[in-house]
Amino acid sequence: MLIDRQAWHFDPGSRILGGMGLVSNSIGSEKKSAISPVDELPPYVSRRELTGKHTARRKQAIDTAAAIFARLGYQGASTRAIAEALGIKVASLYFHIASKEDALAEICLLGMQRSLDYLEEARRKTTLDEQIRHFFACQRDDLIHHADYVIVSIRDRDHLSDPAKNRIRDLTARFRITMDEMFVLAEARGELHPALTPRHGRFIMIGTLRGISEMYLSGVDLASNDIMDRWVETLIRGVVPEKSTGV
Repeated sequence: MLIDRQAWHFDPGSRILGGMGLVSNSIGSEKKSAISPVDELPPYVSRRELTGKHTARRKQAIDTAAAIFARLGYQGASTRAIAEALGIKVASLYFHIASKEDALAEICLLGMQRSLDYLEEARRKTTLDEQIRHFFACQRDDLIHHADYVIVSIRDRDHLSDPAKNRIRDLTARFRITMDEMFVLAEARGELHPALTPRHGRFIMIGTLRGISEMYLSGVDLASNDIMDRWVETLIRGVVPEKSTGV
């Protein structure tokens, strides 16, 4: 990674819904707003989705763009800087990335999609405590290996095009619905604390995700520190009745 996490300023007002930059302007905003001209724009489709290809070289280009955006900021970076870091000409870079804007959208979309995939994986576990542990273990590994994506998604998301922002909003909604469904099923199995609703469970999970992301970006080494494990176990004790944890 090309940045110093200690020197990076985190905006505490940011809303992180996932270790990989699943971001929303409001955790609790679930009311459908009136349709605006922005909502009626054609959906954003990346070159990866258009071609059905995500080659190793293109992935390397996106990873490099994320590292450079994290270090220099989106506005301070250029396609030339990305090409030079890859050791190729700018003209060759356009074969993998249509533009700087395309790279930013892919960074945000890929990060969010990974978080959604981790949640889907977690749902396949048998019990709620296993689901929670699996989800946060995946998020920790992703944070460690893709911190640049998180930083760029939080700090530079305002530079996304309106169609790309709409895609982010759609993925955020899918994430929210999927997590609600996980807690609804847990409640039906008697695994959710009787004082909580599935919506409460989601808010607690999202708050924990935000806190862990802030902690990592402030310089805490999650690879060698058990503070995240202790945090997650505390969450489980508060959300899952003791008789359901198997402890």
